[in-house]
Amino acid sequence: MTMPPEDPKPGSVIGKRSLTALLWMINLSSISASVLVYIFLAHHALRELDSLLVSEFVLFAPMVVPVILAFQLSSLAARLEVRMLLRLTNALGAAACLVLFLFSTLNTWVILIGATVVGALDAIQRVARIVVIKQYFSTDELKFTVPLTLTAQFIAGAVAGAIMAFFPSQMTAGATATATISLFAGAALCTFLLPPSAGEAPHGQAGSFRLANGLQLLRELPALRRSLVSFVLLGSFFQGFYNISRVALPAYHLGLSQQYVGLLQIVASLAAVAGALYFYFMSRRGAAFDLRYIYPACAAAMFAACIGRSWPESYPLYFAYFFLFELAFFRLQADIMAAAPKHQMPMVAALQYALVYAGMMLAIFVGAFTVKWFGLAATAALFAAGFGAAQFVRWRAASRVSLYAAPPERIR
Repeated sequence: MTMPPEDPKPGSVIGKRSLTALLWMINLSSISASVLVYIFLAHHALRELDSLLVSEFVLFAPMVVPVILAFQLSSLAARLEVRMLLRLTNALGAAACLVLFLFSTLNTWVILIGATVVGALDAIQRVARIVVIKQYFSTDELKFTVPLTLTAQFIAGAVAGAIMAFFPSQMTAGATATATISLFAGAALCTFLLPPSAGEAPHGQAGSFRLANGLQLLRELPALRRSLVSFVLLGSFFQGFYNISRVALPAYHLGLSQQYVGLLQIVASLAAVAGALYFYFMSRRGAAFDLRYIYPACAAAMFAACIGRSWPESYPLYFAYFFLFELAFFRLQADIMAAAPKHQMPMVAALQYALVYAGMMLAIFVGAFTVKWFGLAATAALFAAGFGAAQFVRWRAASRVSLYAAPPERIR
């Protein structure tokens, strides 16, 4: 397999490689801005307001909003042209940061409202990022495009980890305002370079999201159903554990300082970027990425990382765990985008994020208690076993459906 050609399609002003790089820049700028907002508000709530509850709400905002607003996100992504949607949300993000950091007193209510507004804009862009890839690239190009364009979110996480680890005192409201406004504005300006989208939804088929419509689509498309259910399970258990362990592993299990929390964020982000690049280059060589081997290897690395009693033991295994997680993530994400009809992509993306974040929040809630009662290693084992059991149930259910749906054999 080869890289998508550089030559642009008719009516396009830039080639596929340039388009991929442009989308990557837009994603990196907007995600970095959102992450900086979350980190600053959470840190301010904890340090200045002495409120762990408000700090936790800020960090939960990116997950809560896609679940609550799934209907509205799908309708918005289906009805607005994707370039305009990205441009508008980034411009509003810059305006929100201007008001939040320069013209407001950061009390409890301002922080809660600010985190909700930025979380809503972030949620819209998460759906739009999936839709824009589906609109601009063919099915054969998705396996190359998905890992490259989505690496921006992991690099943004690494930047956030570096700031947390090495420059906590420099995170003033003025500096955060300058950085976030510049990043959001830069992303909005970059959208003017995007070509017109490759195709629009057929008339009458880009309606608002309804759960019944989503379930009907999954019933009609078995490949989409298999990939989406596996993606939700993967995100709920493995990414849910990541959200627990990124603080609990260094601070609770190993008893290390905040700098090592930031260092682990950098390790995870580097693992994600390495996984994306490995997936891209190996996909070009025709690698299939068999999930039957990736799942158990990822679970084993996740558990092993929680057994070590020092960071030189745990962090390399954590790198392996997140590297393998990303291989499965990109494989399933590419499969979902390939199986979903283009005009239904907004609904599929909204449903995907709503289910994944609902599962992650449940995993985080359960994990908070199991870490306290049984420890991090036991929690990792519980999550790995839970994922395996859920996949077994999914496989059995799929086998029954295919058995009953199969036409009877003709007697020869």
